[in-house]
Amino acid sequence: MGLTKFPNGVDTFIAPSNYTVVTGDITAVPNTNYLVTSTAEITLPAMGTGICYTFINGGEDGQVQITIDPDAGDGILYAGAVSDGDYLRNTLATAKKGDYVTIVSLASTAYFVVSDVNGTWETE
Repeated sequence: MGLTKFPNGVDTFIAPSNYTVVTGDITAVPNTNYLVTSTAEITLPAMGTGICYTFINGGEDGQVQITIDPDAGDGILYAGAVSDGDYLRNTLATAKKGDYVTIVSLASTAYFVVSDVNGTWETE
C-alpha cells in the first residue's frame, strides 16, 4: 500500500457528499460508503457475494471510535486472522481523522476481507 497525499487536506477527501454520514449506531446498507462523525457501532447484514463497504473516520483525532460488527455467522479477515462473528474496531485511543477501512465479500470466501485500510484497527 502506498502513501496517499491530499494536496488540499484530508477534509476534501472525506467530503460528506461522497459518503452517508453516520452519527450513531446503524445497520449498514450494502455497497455504501460511510463517513462516521461520532462513535458508532455499525452492524453488517448477512454477507452476500460482491458487497463492498468503506468506513472512514470523520471525527477529530481520538474522538470517534468505529466498531464494525458482522452478522453472527460471518466474520472479517484482517491482518491474517478472521474475527468470526466479532468486530473490527478503529480504537478510540489511536483513532485519527481520515482513518478508513474497505471490506468486501468475495465468492471464494465465507467472510468479509479487508481490501484497503489506513490507521489502527483491531479485531476481537
